[in-house]
Amino acid sequence: MTNRRAHGFTMVEVIVIIVVAGFLGVLTLNLMGTQMLRSASPLKTTADTARAETAMEAVVAYYTQAVNSGTSGALDAVQAQYPDNATFTATRGTFNGVDALTVTVTEGGVSLTNILTQARTSSADNATNF
Repeated sequence: MTNRRAHGFTMVEVIVIIVVAGFLGVLTLNLMGTQMLRSASPLKTTADTARAETAMEAVVAYYTQAVNSGTSGALDAVQAQYPDNATFTATRGTFNGVDALTVTVTEGGVSLTNILTQARTSSADNATNF
């Protein structure tokens, strides 16, 4: 009498593997699904931040050029160049007793604020670097 053993999986083993794989799939989808749905939000915030930083750098570069070309009127020039709109807000005031311009750049949900002052009051003052 020969004892032959069948090769392969039994029906019970196949059913157990399918149930375990399904459970792991549901668990993975449950844990990662919410992160996949929210994955666009950090990307949008990063893009908004990059646009806001680019706009603020343009404002500061223009201000640097204006303040180095004359000892007065740089704040007026910046305020005229970047009027209040959806992206830019410029508010005139004083900062530590000095004439200042507070510039806020808003892109999407990101806002950056910078305070600009009339740094050069005479031509003997050092030039401002950006």
